[in-house]
Amino acid sequence: MRKWLAVAFVWILTLLVTGLWVQAQKFVIPFPPPGQGQTNNVEIPQIISGSDIGFRVDGWSKDGTPIGRIVVHQEGKWIDVTLSGRVRPLTTN
Repeated sequence: MRKWLAVAFVWILTLLVTGLWVQAQKFVIPFPPPGQGQTNNVEIPQIISGSDIGFRVDGWSKDGTPIGRIVVHQEGKWIDVTLSGRVRPLTTN
């Protein structure tokens, strides 16, 4: 009888811990947009970058995802990029 009580206790404890863990995964703290609370109308663009290529953040979606453009660093300035692409087959003969 004691063995079954121990198994039941461990099972209930496992369910409780799992439920709390799942509940904790539901709460996401969105990344706050930069410049929140700034009163001036001129905003310096935020660029997330490496040495020569970057991402200019133009705005933020409701869930905190940045919206922006790809830029390259040339002669001390960040320049917008126009992406062009073409469809190529995976195999060439």
